[in-house]
Amino acid sequence: MSVIGTIYEDVTTDVLGKIGSWQWLVTFVSASHMMLAMFNQYEDIFLLRPSEVYCILPNDEYKIINSSLCVVTFQNNGTEDYRCNKWHLKFLWFIWLKKTWLVFCDQKMKLLSTAIISRFGLVFGFIIFGLIADSCGRRIAILLDVVTELILGLVITFCDAEGWFRLVVFLRSLLGSASFFMGLILVCEIASNSWRSWLCIIVMFPRLLALACMVPIANSAPNTETYSFISCIYAVICMTILLRWSSESPQWLLYNRKIYIAEMILIKAAKTNGIKLCQDFKIRPVNHRAYDTLDETNTCIKMLSTYNVRVLFLVCISFWMLYYFIWSSVYVRLYSNQDVEYSLLRILCFVTVLGCLTKYSSAKLMLRYLLMIHILITGVCTAGSTYTYKSPISSFLSSIALGSGLVAHALILNITPRLFAINIRATVVGCCYATGQIGSIISYLLFLFHPLSNVVIMVIEFFVTLILIGLLFIFPDVDQRELPDVMKDMDYFSELSKPLRWVSQKTTSPSLEEVEMRVHSFGSAAYRASTSNASEVFAPAQRIGFVRLWRVFINYVRRKCCRKINPNIS
Repeated sequence: MSVIGTIYEDVTTDVLGKIGSWQWLVTFVSASHMMLAMFNQYEDIFLLRPSEVYCILPNDEYKIINSSLCVVTFQNNGTEDYRCNKWHLKFLWFIWLKKTWLVFCDQKMKLLSTAIISRFGLVFGFIIFGLIADSCGRRIAILLDVVTELILGLVITFCDAEGWFRLVVFLRSLLGSASFFMGLILVCEIASNSWRSWLCIIVMFPRLLALACMVPIANSAPNTETYSFISCIYAVICMTILLRWSSESPQWLLYNRKIYIAEMILIKAAKTNGIKLCQDFKIRPVNHRAYDTLDETNTCIKMLSTYNVRVLFLVCISFWMLYYFIWSSVYVRLYSNQDVEYSLLRILCFVTVLGCLTKYSSAKLMLRYLLMIHILITGVCTAGSTYTYKSPISSFLSSIALGSGLVAHALILNITPRLFAINIRATVVGCCYATGQIGSIISYLLFLFHPLSNVVIMVIEFFVTLILIGLLFIFPDVDQRELPDVMKDMDYFSELSKPLRWVSQKTTSPSLEEVEMRVHSFGSAAYRASTSNASEVFAPAQRIGFVRLWRVFINYVRRKCCRKINPNIS
């Protein structure tokens, strides 16, 4: 079984304890920031119902026979159709606002193009903000996201031109994409092993809620302008109140050589948690090999040049793209119907039941095995709903697929950030989100243009499900494990997989706890070698991927054949 690193905690947990007021505060602030992702309704705008608007007629004396959102039929020396070019809408439920262009009066194709433009903005934004977070810090990325969300939210609220509207939709998705995953990255890096999964679930809850309830929540507002302005109000709250309580990741600071800032943050956090530290509190690497690692440049390109990192990166982005393809297929099929509220109630019921079963099973099964089960349920039910489309059973299967898919999404978000080192973590997670949006775009185009029959699409969805399950066999187990630090070779099969380990110097002399941490972090043999001024010898990393699994299978078959030929061979 493949594992990551050692079972020992990082320096943040060593100083602050497994859980405390500071960890809860960072979790609350991160979850509040991720709520901004709930207001990006433009990624699925073609699924929303038209705004509540009133057409402004050129003459109020006309007798209206029939009226719709964009065309009014009135009697004026005969029946005449008038295409609206001015509307009144209720902004914030009580303010009348005049509009000369309405997105819902465009063709269905233009609504779809707006959604695709929004998702393409997310594709580039996830990668850009991942690079910003790994280069400048998690808090800087969150701050930029909140500021741009406020500015562009105001612009798009009062935008009244088609060209500018689509440009601002793209920019808002591009510059407001950090709210989708940055809080999750931050909480992963401040949480202890025993609390990481729970805190991650709390932080990702707004995003999971948006995945299930985006269309009904957006439809609860009278129009998209009101919904966008509410996001601006919330961005002001985040900027003036919540960002004051936000903190940078101590792990990111340590692995970017900003040791003094990390010490200051941990000292303040220790006061919040009621922990007393000595006056000469310091953080230092464990041994001389850690100092050598500090001098190495660990960029994304260099880290991805390693075989195991490269394989895991390709597996992750492929998995996310295929998963979002399955998810979006059932999502758009269910929410394109009119009876959304009833479907949402069933989805929430299935999520509750499946979530409880998953929590009960997590004591006996690894996270990736639980993920396999939910991927199988989601894929089979999605294929079944495609085959029985527009029948009563199709809606029921789609609800099961979405419920199981939400639990699967929670497991994916729990697993993915734990697989990569500090210096590439945000970038890799951003790339995973970006490829996921590409999978959604492909799924939307297949649904709306319907170039293939339902039977063919059902076969494709089932085949994609089998590929997803196969990819999960490459994922390492991350249960009750610390996140990998700056790793030289991504060795998941050796206790020597952490060349850099930090300890807290709480006293003038090393404590027994620090000595034991040195031994367990680097292996007893390596520790004895370093103390005797001998060169450290590390076991080579074993390759991950299907090549290794294939070799294991071939060796197993050969042993079986040899035993049949010669039973005396052990």
